[in-house]
Amino acid sequence: MGNGESLVVVRLGQNGDEAPMVFEVLERAGLLGEVFEDEVEMVEPGAVSFRVPRERMTAVVLALECSGFPDVKAYEVQTSRDA
Repeated sequence: MGNGESLVVVRLGQNGDEAPMVFEVLERAGLLGEVFEDEVEMVEPGAVSFRVPRERMTAVVLALECSGFPDVKAYEVQTSRDA
């Protein structure tokens, strides 16, 4: 049984041009390696989502909020590896 994952959703501007900045912020904070690369997607126009280990969720959300992304949400997800 693993520690689980969190789904992080970052709402961006209307066209989503800020998406690369999300990952630049995480890289500067030393958290980019925590992102599960195969789980990154644009969930809707103007929002990007990705999964991180549950224990790193708080650090990821704080790094993004402190870097000017005001609308960051995180959700715990049940993975098949947890079952």
